Amino acid sequence: MGTLELLLKSHAKNQLPLNSNVGKNWGNNGNFMTGRNWVRPLSGGTGVQQSTIPVGGVDNWEDKEHPFFTEIAPLPMGMDVATALYLLINRVDKKGKVSFDTTTQRLHIDWNESHTKKMRENADYFIRKMNRANGGTRSHFLFKNGFGPNICYHPLGGCVLGEATTQYGKLKDHENLFILDGSLIPGTIGVNPFVTIVAITEYCIENLIRQNEFD
Repeated sequence: MGTLELLLKSHAKNQLPLNSNVGKNWGNNGNFMTGRNWVRPLSGGTGVQQSTIPVGGVDNWEDKEHPFFTEIAPLPMGMDVATALYLLINRVDKKGKVSFDTTTQRLHIDWNESHTKKMRENADYFIRKMNRANGGTRSHFLFKNGFGPNICYHPLGGCVLGEATTQYGKLKDHENLFILDGSLIPGTIGVNPFVTIVAITEYCIENLIRQNEFD
């Protein structure tokens, strides 16, 4: 998001030349939060020994109707709170667009409930299936009646590789300006994206090194 703010703000205020694809194909990596109350853990209760770092997950990508991956993100309360939190990672079928609002001097993201409709359906399906399997209820008091569509751990896109940039991350319409971060990925990747971001960055840097060797 910092890359998009720098580029779009510079374009709006100082006429920095920008390719028309900058700001497009943005997504939240399908991030959608939900939770369950009165769960029946195997031992110890939820919140007793866990941390917020997800160490387990539920892979449901093979389901054609409800494809997603869910990270289990417990609440580290130090006591049994009988509540389980989950971060669903979904496909982003409808991408958003980022622009710079000169009135508010802030980024504006074209993103609403229509972008997260399928994510909500997947979250509802997941909670119902989990509750049927081992008890519990949807955590109605969390988020918006148990559904958190306004969560974004993994913002992606806006300077997509091969669209706003070349295949090696060089911003189009510029000779020496490179993008090397999550904005290269078009909106969704299906998992936590940090390893992929590092891999793409190394790929782009290695190409830049090769070019300099032959210049």
